Amino acid sequence: MAYHFSQTLNCTFDDAIAQVTAALQAEGMGILTEIDVQAAFKKKLDVDFRRYKILGACHPKIAYRMLQTDDKAGVFYPCNVVVQEQENGQIEVSAVDPKMMFLAITDPHAQVIANEGSQIMQAVMERLRQNASLPA
Repeated sequence: MAYHFSQTLNCTFDDAIAQVTAALQAEGMGILTEIDVQAAFKKKLDVDFRRYKILGACHPKIAYRMLQTDDKAGVFYPCNVVVQEQENGQIEVSAVDPKMMFLAITDPHAQVIANEGSQIMQAVMERLRQNASLPA
């Protein structure tokens, strides 16, 4: 069972960040955190690493409903979306499947909410797929 959704984009890294941000916003999500892994590894380890950012995304309504169901569910937040540059220059976007994030919460209502979150994240990835297939 996959724990993530992935989509390859044929654009620049910065364009991919913009596309991911727009796709998340179109589905009611926002970015709460941004981790520049390349910069962090350079600073902390003095090693070179490919362009790799982790965007911490959140859908406020889903998050609120999940916390109403289980007040410890916040340990799973935010939903991470990774944008990384591959060796061939293509950009890969991967997003956690919320269903997998919340498997540990056994409340049936939590699973309904997680399924809704999963559908939203799949819609984000579909928007990216459609953008990737549009002529430049």
